[in-house]
Amino acid sequence: MDDIDTLIIRSLVLNSRLTYRELADMTDMSVSAIHKRIRILENNGTILAYIARPSLIALKYIWVTIFGRSNAKSMDVVSKELGQHEGVNMVLINAGKFLYIKIYLRSIAELQEYSSHISKVAQISEPSVGINNVSYMTTPEALTSIDYKILKTLNRDARKPIVDIAEDVGVSAKTVRKSLNHMIEHKLAQFTIEWAPAHENTYLTLFYLYLNEAMNIDSMVHQLTTRFSQPLQYCFTYSNIPNLILLVITTKSSKETHKIQEELQTEGFKDVIPNVFFSITWYECWVDQLLRTK
Repeated sequence: MDDIDTLIIRSLVLNSRLTYRELADMTDMSVSAIHKRIRILENNGTILAYIARPSLIALKYIWVTIFGRSNAKSMDVVSKELGQHEGVNMVLINAGKFLYIKIYLRSIAELQEYSSHISKVAQISEPSVGINNVSYMTTPEALTSIDYKILKTLNRDARKPIVDIAEDVGVSAKTVRKSLNHMIEHKLAQFTIEWAPAHENTYLTLFYLYLNEAMNIDSMVHQLTTRFSQPLQYCFTYSNIPNLILLVITTKSSKETHKIQEELQTEGFKDVIPNVFFSITWYECWVDQLLRTK
C-alpha cells in the first residue's frame, strides 16, 4: 500500500459510498485509476466488505474498546470464541499476545457484564476498558421502515447502485436517494468497510500515547493528526481515559515504524507503547443482526 491506497482506505472507512469521482478528486487521479486501485485492494484481500448499518446516533448504542495482554495459548482460538458474543465487532491481534477488541453495547448498563466476559474469555488479567469518544448529536427522528430495508440490502454491499437498491426494496430510485441523503445528513447510518493490511510491505501499528498532566488532549490530537496525516489511519480518544490517545499508523517498513516511534518519544508523553499488528477478524454483531428482523 502506498500513500494513495492509505488515503482511499481511510476515506472509505469514513464513507464507503463515496463515488469513484469523489475519490479521484481527493487523490488527484483519474476515475479509471481509482477504479483499478480499488479492484486491486479488493482482489488482494485488503478491502473485505463494504458495510452499512444503523449508527450509534440512530440506535443510541455505545462503542467500547477493551485491550490488554492475553495469557491464553492461542490467540486465534480466543478470537473465534470472542466473536461468538453478539456485541463483538472486531478482534485485532498484535505482537506479544496483545488484543484490541471492538464492542458495541446497547447501553452502559451492559458494560460490566461485557468487560467481565471479555477479560475471562481473552484471559486478560488487567484489561483496559475505553469508551470511545464520538461527536454528540441529537437524533432528529427514528429510522423509518424504508431506511431499515435500505440498510438491510446494503449491509455487506454498501456501494450497491441506487437503481439496484430501489429494485431490492421495491420503491423508486428517488425515494432511495432521498432516504440515503437524509441518513447521511443526520448521521443515522454508518457506511464503512471491513479491511485488513494484506501487503508484505504494509505495517500496521497501534501507538498507545499516555499524556502527562500538562498536556491538552485536544491540541495534541490536532498536532498529531496534522503531523502524521499521511500514514495515519485512525486517531481515537476515550471519554473515561482522558490521558490516552490511540494512533493507528500504516507504514511500508519496520524502519518507518521505528522512526515514527522515535518521533513520538520526543513529544514528552508519559509513555509511548507500540503494538504491531498481526491479524484482524471482523464479526457480525447485534447491530447487523437487527437488520435481519426488519
